[in-house]
Amino acid sequence: MIPVQVLARILDVPPKLDALGKPLSGLTPTQPVLNATERDQAAPRAFETMKVGQILTGLVKAHDKGISTVEIAGQTVAMRLPHPAAAGDTLRLRFAGHMPQAVFMLEPPGSAAGESPQLSQTARMLSDIMQRVPDRALPTLTPPGPLLGQPTTQVAELALALRTALVRSGLFYESHLANWAVGLDSLDGLMQEPQNRLAAAEAARAAAGTPMLLDAAEATGSKLLSPMHGLLTQQLQVLESPQFAWYGEIWPGQELEWQLRRETDPTQDHAATADGDAAHSEWQSQLKLTLPQLGTLTVHIKLDAHQAFSIRMVPEHADVEPLLQQNQGRLIEHMAAAGCTLQALTVQHRDGDA
Repeated sequence: MIPVQVLARILDVPPKLDALGKPLSGLTPTQPVLNATERDQAAPRAFETMKVGQILTGLVKAHDKGISTVEIAGQTVAMRLPHPAAAGDTLRLRFAGHMPQAVFMLEPPGSAAGESPQLSQTARMLSDIMQRVPDRALPTLTPPGPLLGQPTTQVAELALALRTALVRSGLFYESHLANWAVGLDSLDGLMQEPQNRLAAAEAARAAAGTPMLLDAAEATGSKLLSPMHGLLTQQLQVLESPQFAWYGEIWPGQELEWQLRRETDPTQDHAATADGDAAHSEWQSQLKLTLPQLGTLTVHIKLDAHQAFSIRMVPEHADVEPLLQQNQGRLIEHMAAAGCTLQALTVQHRDGDA
């Protein structure tokens, strides 16, 4: 993952200071302020027509618990500012691109209009990559083959396979690299991740003199792309909105669709969010698979901030519902034996969904 704080270092312009000597410039990500209807509609990405470096004026509408509501070019967004702001204050902003949400540089009030920050090659590459991300695209991990060679009823073996598929997916590589530097991760584990496997494959291809293939979307423009660009795009998407999907085979012939999303209290401190403060967040997981006797089954799992589980099972066929209800006790026993707190367990046929 690439923290937003680190992205600020990509800019070749040092932070400027206000009259009190506090830094004003820096990357300030925004989040559109939408009602429930707008969130469910596929609205176009905010500030789609803006050009990198364009100067805008923002009007602070409100400030509460560290989050400022700012109106920019007729659109209302939420952002965290590096200094206190009050309703009615005006901000001088410079558009820095989509990563994938709109990101602005906060300029000092007295800075000259002609001063234009120069983006480094890395920053331009990130901006170019994120412009190609489809709106509301969900990062999807797809393994090259089945996780296990044959079916298993061993829960520990299955759990380890799924955990490894996520942990070594490459989405969290930089975090694992930092852990390895202090002895909290293994070199063998790092070498399993795509960043090292792709680098090794590219080195082998270069040594063999095999030309790099063109990405299908860029073939007409004769633009060479590294296989790492797709993974980097997914990292940036997950950084902006902590959710992703996994789709593949657990063992040959047994497919699984798995969506995972982290829900965070928007009023908590940004540093706590970056550190993964579990006291203000919960995880929601959705698994969909087709089983020989149960048919298609969707399982919704929520793990709240108190580490308590809520599970809802939704069978596609109504005649499966009684069978699942009769065996709820076995699941409750297994979870209790594993030390898991179960807050709620329900079985509901699809036609009964709210």
